[in-house]
Amino acid sequence: MPRQRSKPLLPVRGVCSLVDENEKKVVNLIEEGAIAWAFDISLGRRMCLRVLPAAVADYLQGRTCELKWADVFGLLMPDAPTILALDITRVLNVTSDHVYALIDRGQIVACPTRRPGPGGSARVPAKSFIEFLQKRRFP
Repeated sequence: MPRQRSKPLLPVRGVCSLVDENEKKVVNLIEEGAIAWAFDISLGRRMCLRVLPAAVADYLQGRTCELKWADVFGLLMPDAPTILALDITRVLNVTSDHVYALIDRGQIVACPTRRPGPGGSARVPAKSFIEFLQKRRFP
């Protein structure tokens, strides 16, 4: 059965609520591969994990998550050559300040046409966001 477009990625504390475990146990489950598809989206040294909801659903149902990269991208990204920073904010479940900090630090490359105000959300080439996710896969 085909999966629907993903909800925003879950923070570790959200996963804790769903699986009824503490943060350390959830991070251990991710490190062991019991919960697949986590990404470290941190800006600095302190880890900031986000987890694919479909991977948590598979864990809760006692299934091994069989998703491949193409499946994950299909769940997270629109079928378009670019994605708006506003949409990345929703997907990563972070503030727009966080996304623009990733852009400003060169972690995500945006087209140079961004501007403040309505309709000014930066356009990010899908390839840049895909590469970001690939580099930030945890563990």
